[in-house]
Amino acid sequence: MRKTIRLAAAALSVMMLAGCTLPGLPDETGEAAGSATASPTAAPTPTPAPANNTNPLTGQTTETDYNNQRPVAVTLRSGDGSTPQWGVGKADLLVEGVSEGYDTSLTAVFATRADISKVGPVGKVTDLSLQFSLPLNAVPVHIGKTTYASNLLNVLTYQDVDGLNVGTSGFAFDADRYANGYREENCWYTTADLISGGLANYSMDTTGANMPLFHFEERQAPAAQNGTDLYITFSQTAGTELKYDAANGVYLRHNVDGTPTMDTDSGQQASFKNVLVLYASSGIKDDDYTRQYDLSGGTGLYLTDGAWEQINWTKGDATAPLSLTDASGATLAVNPGKTYLAVWGGYYGQSLQLFAADGTEQSLPVKPALLESGVPDDVAAAAQHNQDIQNALLAAQAELAAAQQAVTDAAATEDTADDEAAAQRLTAANDALATAQANYDAVFGTPTPAPEPTPAPEGETPAE
Repeated sequence: MRKTIRLAAAALSVMMLAGCTLPGLPDETGEAAGSATASPTAAPTPTPAPANNTNPLTGQTTETDYNNQRPVAVTLRSGDGSTPQWGVGKADLLVEGVSEGYDTSLTAVFATRADISKVGPVGKVTDLSLQFSLPLNAVPVHIGKTTYASNLLNVLTYQDVDGLNVGTSGFAFDADRYANGYREENCWYTTADLISGGLANYSMDTTGANMPLFHFEERQAPAAQNGTDLYITFSQTAGTELKYDAANGVYLRHNVDGTPTMDTDSGQQASFKNVLVLYASSGIKDDDYTRQYDLSGGTGLYLTDGAWEQINWTKGDATAPLSLTDASGATLAVNPGKTYLAVWGGYYGQSLQLFAADGTEQSLPVKPALLESGVPDDVAAAAQHNQDIQNALLAAQAELAAAQQAVTDAAATEDTADDEAAAQRLTAANDALATAQANYDAVFGTPTPAPEPTPAPEGETPAE
């Protein structure tokens, strides 16, 4: 039975975001004592703002008027069972980086709410993703948020749309996806109309200011350095591949397993004119779990048109915009088009590889230094080794239990082949457990109680 997102009590106070202003009240007119009734003054005809048809997030000219239109930033779930996603290929900007654990935080930013048809599965927002969406005056849309993200929004009195508060007025459940075996958390999505419904809980909409993401300008590809295949390893379970499609002049995104990143809504593979990798020194926050990044600035990579160059970037606090410069210090000209942006710390378990069209690996800038709270590579490697040993023991114990059940199930059938296969599995499970236990004891010293080896059923001779 699927769970339903709980509806919170309706908020009675209205929080207005930066860029949203209240219209002024007209002046009252009255009658002067002993005089004729004054003629009402005709209200001036407002002069409409000139149409702004340049998408602030891509620099491209479209038929949309972007005046007074705030962007929308939707957090997408990533990791096991989350793909394919809805809307990932339609986003004007896709931001990715590790905030908690091994999975990345993935944020799809759309220049206007009208650009969204269906997007999800919707996930939990992190403070890392907010660092790049709040300066755009974007509306954060998500289901749940980390403690640090919640604190940031509260300090700034910045209103978000959280499914844990607005419930089904802002989000919907895809029952067909659930019926096809997807976990419940990977079935929630939102749409343009649902986002409006979520904002209505706060008497708000998506009107408001926006700002250009970069200095967009048609430009030549960097001539000196060819870069067509970029491999970003975020963790032992998360990574992204971006491969240049020369025919269309874009980088196609692939998942960590090499499969194309497909947009279920559009049926298209996610593609980007621009790829940015921001090198950011990293450490651990005071919860000993969440990643801390120095977002004051650093070096990075810019890929476009099958070539790359080293760049520098600066930012600052959560509301400060991202600023990019080239190696000479001049403002970086970014080609008009969609952008994939990765925040990369270079800590243990992360790597970065870039290849030219002929397969030559490129020499990249040195990875960023760790923050004071960061874990040195040798310490991290030792911790990972110990964790792998513990995981191997747990897996061996689980397999032994499953093998024992297989023996019991096989005994209930008349097929002797089932008995033989189950006996062989049980022998292998006992051997694997013995090895895993020995490795564990060698590292941690004190043996842990382990299940007693189970003999094969009477009359059965396990295969050697």
